[in-house]
Amino acid sequence: MNKNYKEPYDSTEDMRQTEKVPLSFRIQWPIMKLRNSITGLVGGYKKLFKMAPTDLKTMYRKKARAMDRRGDTQKCVNFMEKVASTDRKDPDVFYQLGIAYEKNRETKAAIQTYQRVVKIKPDHAKAHYRKGILYFRKREYKKALTALEEAVRLKPDSADANFRLGQANDRLNEYEKAITFFKKAVEINPDFLQAYKNMALTYDSMDKHKEAVECLKRAIEIEEISA
Repeated sequence: MNKNYKEPYDSTEDMRQTEKVPLSFRIQWPIMKLRNSITGLVGGYKKLFKMAPTDLKTMYRKKARAMDRRGDTQKCVNFMEKVASTDRKDPDVFYQLGIAYEKNRETKAAIQTYQRVVKIKPDHAKAHYRKGILYFRKREYKKALTALEEAVRLKPDSADANFRLGQANDRLNEYEKAITFFKKAVEINPDFLQAYKNMALTYDSMDKHKEAVECLKRAIEIEEISA
């Protein structure tokens, strides 16, 4: 036999080689690739769920802050609730959750959350203060008074807390007490415009018109300086 002899090219051989891969497999191959991608994604989520609680807390907190900056109050609440779920004993986390509820106009939820804060940390002055503000807005002045008295007891040098306590006393017709706290507020912050205006109104309710005029004069001075 001639060594240079070659068998004639038979195209059917290639066809047979090709037919070894089932047509159904070639159709399913993209689906299999997609399935592998989804499996990888699920695996990524499984790793996420294995994150330490502190890592999850940090991640959710960052997302909550981002939503807050964006003005999406509902998503901010959602993420802060997740933060709180990772640490049930951190009073500051629940305080921030209360703030988020406030911004989302969920007053009842905010009050309940602040109550939880002071249950965890009774001397949390800010939580007492915010609770007092919300009760005041709901015109539940006695409850507001109790919360604000505690806020002032814990932080007597807070001009805002003294001012708000003055307002609560005024609404309960405790005018002398109201004046005492308004005076304390302007002692701490001499340029506290709203405190002078409220004090003027309280003096007027007491028929102390001269004192009311003096307070209004001081309020006008502050406004002129600030203009």
